[in-house]
Formats: sequence, structure tokens, C-alpha cells
Amino acid sequence: MAKKSVIKSLANGYFTKISILANFMRHLVHTLIFFGFSVYAQVDSFPYFANHTDDITTIIFSPTSHYVVTGSWDQTIVIQKNDSVGSVAQRIEGYKGAVNSIAFSRDGYRMIAGGQDGNLNFYEFNDSFFQVATLDTSLTIAQGQINRLIFGPGMRTVFSAGYDGRFLTYDLAKEKVIPLNGKHPISAAAVAIDRMSYFIANEESADINQFDIFGKTINTFSGHTSDITDLMVTVDRKYLISSSKDKTVRIWDIANAKEETKFEEHNWEVTDIDMDPFGQFLVTGGLDGKVNLYSIKERKKLKTIILQNHKINAVALSPDNTSIAAAAQPNGETNTAGYFILPTNLAARKVSSPPRFVVKKTKEATNKIETKNYKIEQSTETRGPAYNTPQKKHFKPKKDERIIEKTEQIEVRIEN
Repeated sequence: MAKKSVIKSLANGYFTKISILANFMRHLVHTLIFFGFSVYAQVDSFPYFANHTDDITTIIFSPTSHYVVTGSWDQTIVIQKNDSVGSVAQRIEGYKGAVNSIAFSRDGYRMIAGGQDGNLNFYEFNDSFFQVATLDTSLTIAQGQINRLIFGPGMRTVFSAGYDGRFLTYDLAKEKVIPLNGKHPISAAAVAIDRMSYFIANEESADINQFDIFGKTINTFSGHTSDITDLMVTVDRKYLISSSKDKTVRIWDIANAKEETKFEEHNWEVTDIDMDPFGQFLVTGGLDGKVNLYSIKERKKLKTIILQNHKINAVALSPDNTSIAAAAQPNGETNTAGYFILPTNLAARKVSSPPRFVVKKTKEATNKIETKNYKIEQSTETRGPAYNTPQKKHFKPKKDERIIEKTEQIEVRIEN
């Protein structure tokens, strides 16, 4: 009996330890879920595509998720296939200075780009042809470098924020520029989906100003302690999201201009943020090599991936929510720059684009508009030292439409 009692006692002790260990593991899992996972990953754990010779300044997925498009200090745009190989579909050269910003229309058929040379370039984007992107029009509307471009949700309007301190609204139908003049370089800008208010941050300022379409200041958002690096507005127009050199990302209630949430997971400057079209998820990147994924609704971090010995210059969330493109420059390297494709582990979202939108020119629009400050005309320059002249196609325009015939192509390099 004594022997059985000893065995029973040992068994009870054993199962008690197992129970304690199970409870500990359960609490650990709950803690990880609550605070978000942190992954200290070897950089070779993720695909890395290096096709620039200098830092990437901007990165974006095409609306279909088929391509990743990057702009760089090396004065080029590279369009790469979003697959396991990441082959270069097209390289666009000829920019004078860095390419600072790239944006797409929601239907995916137009791409705009701009940078230090101050030109706003329009491309037709269509992978049904030999070239993915074809230069359509180049506008000289800025008096200094373009820092940020935004394609309006209605696809009729483009917004340009410049180093000259001006925020320009360009109406594609009227071919008309409406300026909001400022005195200081713009570091970040965002537009509400109804286009009734603009959010602008200037260099050497920690404040964010909200303007109406007439240029009147509506609100000022104060709380950051250093320059703002990026701004976004949620689709419901309730919240403004900002990133800053002060290492924080903040969510603001727009109605009362009050800070609602502050994320402080970065150890160095937060360089860029991106959000899905429905305003559910937020991605942030910083010079500390961290890429964070957040749930905007729950106001909590879901995941952190740390890319050691790299600095993150720009980030993009894929339209289907499954991947993050993180433009990353190895520390100390000057001869290579590329991006990582990182998994989000989120459920895939079905990607759908609206029908192709054709801008209908109004009677006000002319082939060429010149004012005191702006010159708008069809581009006559080529992008790249070599090009081919495509076969022209003629269409009979409608009464309220003007067809711009393409006369040049961008250089294409096919790489294995």
C-alpha cells in the first residue's frame, strides 16, 4: 500500500507540473497575441530584390498586386513582377534627380510619378502590351521638387505637394491647376476621400494643418515632437494617421483634432506608413529596421518583423493584404538597394478594380494652358536614351473628349 501511495503521489506531482507548464504556455500565447508577435528574422529568410544602385525613396503595389513599382535616388523607376522571381518588367530612366513619389489611379490604368526635377509625369499602365508603362503626358506645374503625389479617388484629380511649399490640385478634365500656397517645404500630405479637406505637414514643424478646399485652416493637430514623415486618412474620414521622426505613429480624431492613440514600438525615425483601402490595417517602417503591422480597429500591434542591419525607407501593403513590400537599404552599403517581400499572415482579400475611367475634357480644357506660374503641355521629351516609335492608332474623339496621341515610348530593358 505504501508503494502505491508513493507512486500515486509522484504521479500527482508530475501532472501538477504539467498543468502548471500548460497554464504558463497558455498565458504566454495570450500575451503574445495581445501585444503582437515580434520576429527577429535573418534577412535571408525573405525574398529580397535589389535592382537599384541607390536608396529607394518610394514603393507601391499596382492595384492588381501584379507588380511592385519603386522609385529611387538613382533617378529611375523599376517595375518588377510580384512573384517569387521578381523579374524586371521595365526600367524607366531619364529623371533628373530622385523619384520621390509614385501613385496609381484606382482602376490601375494610370500611373503618376514625380521628384526632384519638378515634372509631373503621367503613364498609361497596361500589362497587355510589350511595355507595361508608356509615357503619356509631362506637366510642368511645380516651381520646385515634388515631394508627394496623390491620385484622387474619383480619378479625375491629382494632388501634388512640393518643396516650394505649395499644395497643387490638378483637374484632369479642366486641365486646371488650383494652388494652395505655403511658405515652407511640405514633408507630408493627405487628402480626405471626399476631397473636401487636405492635411499638410511642413519640414521643421511637428504640427499638422487641416485646410478646406479654399485654403482656410480648419484644425491644427499638435502632439508630435519632430518632423512629420507621412500622413494618411481613413476611408470613413474619421481618423488621421501620422508618422514622425520622433519615433511614433499617432491616430487622431479628425472631428476634434485630438490624439486618440500613440504607437511607440519604433526605436528610430518612422519613415513611412501604408494602409489598406478599407482602413483596417496599418503598416509602418523605420530606420531601426522594424516593420510593424497594426489593427487600426483594435488599436493594437499584430506583428513586428525586424530586418537587422537594414534601414527601412518605404513600405507598402499589398492590395490583397497578404504581403508587405519593405524598401530596405543595407547599413553601410552604397552599391545596392532593394526591397523585401514580407508575409502578413492575414487572410487574403479579393482584389477588384473599378472599370477603366476615361477623363472627359470640359470645354474649358485646351491643348495648352499657360498662366503666370504654370505651364501645362504634352511632353516632348523621352524617358531614356533609346526608344522606339510605336504605331499610331487613331480614334475619333467625342465632342467633350480630347485624345492625346503618344509619339514616344519609354526605354525597355528585358532582364532574365
